[in-house]
Amino acid sequence: MKCMTTKQNFTCDEPEVVLLKNKRFAYKAICPWKGKCGKDLYAFKFATSKAYHDYMQKSLGTIEEHSDDDSASESE
Repeated sequence: MKCMTTKQNFTCDEPEVVLLKNKRFAYKAICPWKGKCGKDLYAFKFATSKAYHDYMQKSLGTIEEHSDDDSASESE
C-alpha cells in the first residue's frame, strides 16, 4: 500500500476492508510511521465488493467463535 501523506510504500498482511461514505469499498491500513505530533497515518486503496463481503464473513466468523468460547467458559 502507499501512504499518500509521506509518499512511501509499505506492505501489510490482510488489511481491514471498510465501506466509505461515498458507498465504495476500500482497504484500510495503518502506516508503520507517525505523522506530525505523533498522529497515526492511514493508507486507503479501493477494493471490490467481494473483498468487503469476504472480510465481513471472516470477521463475523471470528466474532461468533469468540462468543461461543465465552459462553462455554461462563457455563462452567
